[in-house]
Amino acid sequence: MVFLNRKAVTFIEIVIAVGILAVAMIPLFGLMSRQTVETDRNASQAFAMNKASEILNTILDNVPFAALRQGNPGFIKVDDLAAKTKYKRYNDAWALKILPVLFQGSEKQGAGWPCSGIFTDSRGIHYLVHLRVEDVFSEQKPPRPERTKIGAGFPAGAPNRFAETSELTFAYLRNPAIFSAGDWLQEYSRDPAQSPYAEVDLGSSRGVAESPQNVYQDEGMEGSGPDDPRYTDPTAERYTTKMVTEKVPYDTGDKYAWCVMKKLLIQVQWNLDQRYFENPEATDGRVQRIHLMTIKGDID
Repeated sequence: MVFLNRKAVTFIEIVIAVGILAVAMIPLFGLMSRQTVETDRNASQAFAMNKASEILNTILDNVPFAALRQGNPGFIKVDDLAAKTKYKRYNDAWALKILPVLFQGSEKQGAGWPCSGIFTDSRGIHYLVHLRVEDVFSEQKPPRPERTKIGAGFPAGAPNRFAETSELTFAYLRNPAIFSAGDWLQEYSRDPAQSPYAEVDLGSSRGVAESPQNVYQDEGMEGSGPDDPRYTDPTAERYTTKMVTEKVPYDTGDKYAWCVMKKLLIQVQWNLDQRYFENPEATDGRVQRIHLMTIKGDID
């Protein structure tokens, strides 16, 4: 007897259908796996970036310039600042409060607290934070600042420039302009009877900023009337760091004493291989790194 309207499914047909379905699902499983890996990477990178930014911002805002010492890693040191009234509150007690925020696990050494520590996210991944500190220092102190004429073609054309130097320098346009009104100067002048004609008449020890109401006029003012503004060929003056700063207030060699800026380069390293979650310094597995850099100026 033959049943033409058979609706049952044989075992072989089921096996074939399951096999086809399994083959079709393989790419989907691979895609899901890759998405999981990408999600882990993105989440860990976000944590590392946030932590690096948080540390750099805290150092810029809350760690005094003099307490941050050069090195790879750098150090936070306050022992030689205790005698300075200005830094009286920056002592070991202060350091022990801020170090857990900056570099967890950092322990004091002879050079201070190393700028290196480990943080852990909610998934148990450990991140090694390492801060390199480099002093931007000056070795030169010329007897006088350099001067140069900007050029008659400026500002329509490119200005004349100082010779290149490896030093960190500060340049500006000198402005010994004619005083358009002398009354604003009285509070600065040591000699009320003196009637200065131009700012340079005050002398090097009495220099003050140009009145915001005055226009810039050239250094010599030759060929111009006392009230004629002249923008042609102004004089630029350049200073080295040693000419405009005092020594940093901690015990150090003279080479590094004249320092107005510090380069801060932070590295965060971790490993996305589960075997090395707690060992971010491992070189095997899936090592990840990010770097951020900023500069801290001596404005203390």
